[in-house]
Amino acid sequence: MMISRKEFSEQVEKLLARSKGTPDVMSAIIKVCEVNKIEPESAKRLISIPLKEKLQAEAEKLNMINRHTRSQSTLAGFFTEKK
Repeated sequence: MMISRKEFSEQVEKLLARSKGTPDVMSAIIKVCEVNKIEPESAKRLISIPLKEKLQAEAEKLNMINRHTRSQSTLAGFFTEKK
């Protein structure tokens, strides 16, 4: 059975709420993928806009992505479908 975007986001948010210290959005997303037997690459369509924003803020804080929207390495660019 496939999980809905709402269910996925709720599970991630619950993990974040229970985390001790600084919440790690990426780890929570990966954990929810594992629990639901979803390939992390397939989770892209399940991540809600608020989670995308949290993930982007986390990645920027860790200097994992460029903060400029013109850059090809932004998280927003990753979530934009290329045709």
